[in-house]
Amino acid sequence: MKKQVFPLALLIASFSITSCKEEVKDVIKPTINLHEPADNDTLYVGHEVHLDVELSDDVKLKSYKIDIHSDFDGHNHASVKSVESSKAWVFSKVWDLTGLRNTDIHHHEIIVPDSIDGSPIAKGKYHFSIQVLDEAGNESKKFVDIVVDNGTPHED
Repeated sequence: MKKQVFPLALLIASFSITSCKEEVKDVIKPTINLHEPADNDTLYVGHEVHLDVELSDDVKLKSYKIDIHSDFDGHNHASVKSVESSKAWVFSKVWDLTGLRNTDIHHHEIIVPDSIDGSPIAKGKYHFSIQVLDEAGNESKKFVDIVVDNGTPHED
């Protein structure tokens, strides 16, 4: 009888040990290494924005979002002002990264428009932000100041 009790007790003990383990929660924010655009870069009306960024997470990424908006209100962000008859440019888009742990993003999908609703785009200071979300809901943000102006991008 003793031989049967010991293996049964061992089996019960192993179930209780494994069932008491707490699931480890992901609390680490994803990382952003933004190469372009860099702080104080100029984006040109009618041209594409060169995006070059490395994103990574310790578990899994979910998405990234790019927001571009004017800095005409002195960093207040309470309102977007237009200069004279021009209109401030606002851009916002989310890209899916579900299942990736790290990725290098390099694209030219964002175009600085010539006009908005028939009015020329307001030139001047803007904010460029990238927000990265992982599958656990942790978020990281990176902000750079950019300038929107007329002209042609310089090739290095």
